Amino acid sequence: MTRPVTGRRDTPYGERFTLFAEVLWIGVLVAAGSLLVVTWPAATAAGCAAVRRCLPDGPSPGTARRFAADWRAALPGGAKVGAAGLLALGFLAADLRLAAVAGDLPFFWLLALVIAGAAGAVVVYQVRMAAAWSATSRWARPARDPSGTAMLAGAVLVSAVCVWQLLLLAPLVAGVLSLAAVAVDRRRTGLRPGPRSSIAGGA
Repeated sequence: MTRPVTGRRDTPYGERFTLFAEVLWIGVLVAAGSLLVVTWPAATAAGCAAVRRCLPDGPSPGTARRFAADWRAALPGGAKVGAAGLLALGFLAADLRLAAVAGDLPFFWLLALVIAGAAGAVVVYQVRMAAAWSATSRWARPARDPSGTAMLAGAVLVSAVCVWQLLLLAPLVAGVLSLAAVAVDRRRTGLRPGPRSSIAGGA
């Protein structure tokens, strides 16, 4: 008996693996777009837009080209967001450095923990801004969503630990973090993508 033609491309590992491969490719693109550091929010925004478009049936044709177009569109505002974030992180790092060279301060560990939390909050906030970006809405303050922000903070923490342990994981982590950001954003809007649905939609 012949199998019906569904228009989907099957693989020996199933559609979940093909989605993973697509996210891995998007992560490579995000890492490449973040090489100038200040451009990482624009690269993340383009990565989130690519995740929304991807389907779990293997690499989509034109992903790199469309990512580049989104990266260029997100760059003007994204560079400003990235610069502001780097300034905030630099200020926090300087505070920690000053506290470290000041000598044996009481409760230094608590200060370091607070500064690390503040730095993480800056990164999470910018990732949420990137996930909410589109060519029409541009850069704006993300919607209030404490539970979603907490979940994304966990994803950022795990990603940071993975990259700290092995820097070569950075491209993979960038793609997975974009997927997590889109999932959190879709959860807020009530659109919950399953493995057979497109986590896509327009950017």
